[in-house]
Amino acid sequence: MKSREKGDTELPLSWSESERSVLKLNMRHLCLFGAWPLSRYRIFHVYSVINLALGIWYVNEASTYVSYIWGDMEEATLVLISTFNIGSIVVKTTLFLWYRGQYFALVRRVDDLMLVQSEACSQDPVLGHLLWRSKRTAARLTTAMLLLMVSQYVTWYPMPLIMNWGERRLPLAQHPWDNNSNYYVLSYAAQCISVSWMTQISFGIDCLFVSIMILVAAQMKILASRVASLKMQDDELSRKKHAIKCPRYKLYRDLCLCIETHQQLLRFIRELEDAMSPIVLTQFACSVLVTCVTLFPAVFSTDFTAVIRSAGFLPVPLGQPYLYCWSAHTVTEQAEAVSAAAYSCAWMEASESFKRALRILISRAQKPLVITAGHLYPINRPAFVSLVNASYTYYALLCQFNKRAKERAL
Repeated sequence: MKSREKGDTELPLSWSESERSVLKLNMRHLCLFGAWPLSRYRIFHVYSVINLALGIWYVNEASTYVSYIWGDMEEATLVLISTFNIGSIVVKTTLFLWYRGQYFALVRRVDDLMLVQSEACSQDPVLGHLLWRSKRTAARLTTAMLLLMVSQYVTWYPMPLIMNWGERRLPLAQHPWDNNSNYYVLSYAAQCISVSWMTQISFGIDCLFVSIMILVAAQMKILASRVASLKMQDDELSRKKHAIKCPRYKLYRDLCLCIETHQQLLRFIRELEDAMSPIVLTQFACSVLVTCVTLFPAVFSTDFTAVIRSAGFLPVPLGQPYLYCWSAHTVTEQAEAVSAAAYSCAWMEASESFKRALRILISRAQKPLVITAGHLYPINRPAFVSLVNASYTYYALLCQFNKRAKERAL
């Protein structure tokens, strides 16, 4: 029976189910680009495979072009930006499609968590506002990041037609083997479509996980407020000396409910870490490489359009790991706040059973809750700084190679 119930949670959500979900925007966006089925029609799986095949086709096309221009560092790094980026997205999309049953169950668990403290939020306007604000932040952040990626299409795609009119230049990887003479319009459209679809899927996956962490951090903050506000009512003060004989009075019961909620949140965070670890690790490795190769043409390229495109693209590889690090760090901070909130409650007036339970909560909350990538690399703000430093180190190394190549050429 349990296995059947677990299997039910890993089934695709329907369109009507997504309407009731707190992650409706994320699911429907991924559905639009073929990564999240909101039905059980087999035709959708064909759509997903076609999108993935377009990404693989572009990586092969761009890799072939790089082999032709390997001696030209400026042009090679410009093409490697999209090659590394789409290559990592192919890996992320493959992992996401392969384990998507796990993500279906994850979304259902998020919706269940939103209901755990719904009664407390409905009774307290402050807690209700915290919950509403977390949902609004997740939706606005998702919309903003997707629009940021759309702005890149406006910069990259029409540039060859505007600046190199009549030269039959492609927006990303060129075809030196035929000078872009064969199927020029089809190749132009294929590059725009494949890169647009894959990057939207990548940002959609990232925004899904970041939105979940924002919601979980808000649940931790709500829990901390509930723990801090624990106190005995006036009519219970007279029964304080009898609390040991009557352990199920309201204060103790409220604390037990808070502990149960805390345990549910901790279990869910570990499930979330297991689900997103390989994708986050792939994204971190990609961001380091893409930032490195993006800096090079932005600084050294003699082509003005290449400088504009590269400089405008820098917020993308930097923004993706920052979102993960910021949201995961927020979860860690709010988890630590539960321990501090426990000291603020009315524990001095409480029973011994209450104090014992509170010590258990404090001991567990004081244990650092660090979300990791691949169970190896912590996801927090210092991790983002280390990623930026690594990108700059590789960029400096690339500059040295370029300098020596020019000296040998002279």
